[in-house]
Amino acid sequence: MTVNAAEARAALATRLGERGYAHSIAVAETAVRLAEVYGVDRDEAYLAGLLHDWSRDENAASLRDEAIRLGVDVTTVDETVPYLLHARTGAAALRERFPALPERVIEAVERHTFGAAGMTGLDQVIYLADALEPGKDAPAANELRHEVGRIPLGELYARAYAASLEHLVRGRRRIHPATVEAWNSIVEEHV
Repeated sequence: MTVNAAEARAALATRLGERGYAHSIAVAETAVRLAEVYGVDRDEAYLAGLLHDWSRDENAASLRDEAIRLGVDVTTVDETVPYLLHARTGAAALRERFPALPERVIEAVERHTFGAAGMTGLDQVIYLADALEPGKDAPAANELRHEVGRIPLGELYARAYAASLEHLVRGRRRIHPATVEAWNSIVEEHV
């Protein structure tokens, strides 16, 4: 891998505040543990976990501007909740910043918020690491942590996704069209 972890950490530290940086480190470490349990490349998991929130701390206007500059589609839900752009703008920005970064890592960054049809093991590990890192104290996260290694990766991802979707519905939050597509894909794969 031509992008080393130290270089990625240093670049990330200039982009994120203390809280966001600590979260990214925790996600990277959780991703490595999940990768070891589920047979996913641990170096790629670390990098994707580390970089997953590359654009997290950008404000709404910056996210919209960056999305337009990078050619990222902006839906009406994105317009209403611009934070939802951070995974896609982050992935596109990482392609520019680190051209040698493996596409698998960039796709895992891009998919960590909504998921997608055909999620790879690395994609699922990053989605889960973001949801299950030790700083997340939601009841669903605590329950799912106990299932790591006991159930297959795809099933763990499906349960985590269902918990996230339930949280959105209970909170009466907008649901991004990509979330619906990802959920339908999970249902087809895991039912």
